[in-house]
Amino acid sequence: MPDLTLSKQLSALLRGYQRTPDSRGQSPARVYALTGRQPTLYLKTSDRRCQGTSYDVEREKDLLLWLQDRLPVPEVLHYEEYAGVRFLLMSAAEGTAVCEDQRQQPDPERLARHYAEAVQLLRSVSIADCPYPYGLDQRLQELEVLLARQLTDVERTDWEADTPFADAESLAAHLQTHRPPEEWGFTHGDLGRENLLVRGGRISGFIDVGRSGVADPWLDIALCVRSLQHTCGGRREPLDLFFKWLEIEPDWDKIRYYIWLDELF
Repeated sequence: MPDLTLSKQLSALLRGYQRTPDSRGQSPARVYALTGRQPTLYLKTSDRRCQGTSYDVEREKDLLLWLQDRLPVPEVLHYEEYAGVRFLLMSAAEGTAVCEDQRQQPDPERLARHYAEAVQLLRSVSIADCPYPYGLDQRLQELEVLLARQLTDVERTDWEADTPFADAESLAAHLQTHRPPEEWGFTHGDLGRENLLVRGGRISGFIDVGRSGVADPWLDIALCVRSLQHTCGGRREPLDLFFKWLEIEPDWDKIRYYIWLDELF
């Protein structure tokens, strides 16, 4: 791995593996698929700029350990900090990414079913002993850090076409002054087709859990709605089915707020 300085211990663990960068997403953390030996593994790294944020792989490591036996997530195989970089070595989650599943056989209604099942699985996780609060107090505080460190997406061309703000600063100010009341549950925080895996038509894994924690479940619901809107081409049926399976009515004010919040993450 010529662009990474590895410790002797990690070099020994990865001997015989070939690295392929995973270019999906816009996270400042880097992800590599490790193949050439069995089993396939994943290595995720973050540098000092990410420390104390949801991009920090130390936070993801802690969440993965806590989520073992609560949700289907990768296993932590090794963690270390070396030469200013944090390294997280993980097993591969079981199944096929929903984005790949949809590329092979597009089906918005099946996607809605997967999202509803994912939200229900997250809802089943008890927050009574969860030590990872990640509601708006934490999110908006982190947003200030991300903006200061230039780690957030400030390119308006990357936002939704109907996001009505001229720049990141005006959007961030609106988010601070228009906070909705929060409900509480365990949330993924970055729920989407890339971070869900399926096998046999059912959810088999969650990945990229660095933003998980106790927050308003409408955050995850909003990200599912946005994905379905992109996928459905204006059709209402998959969205209606999504809410029917969740047995809730859509709260469009919260959905809008959390989509806007995600523009900056």
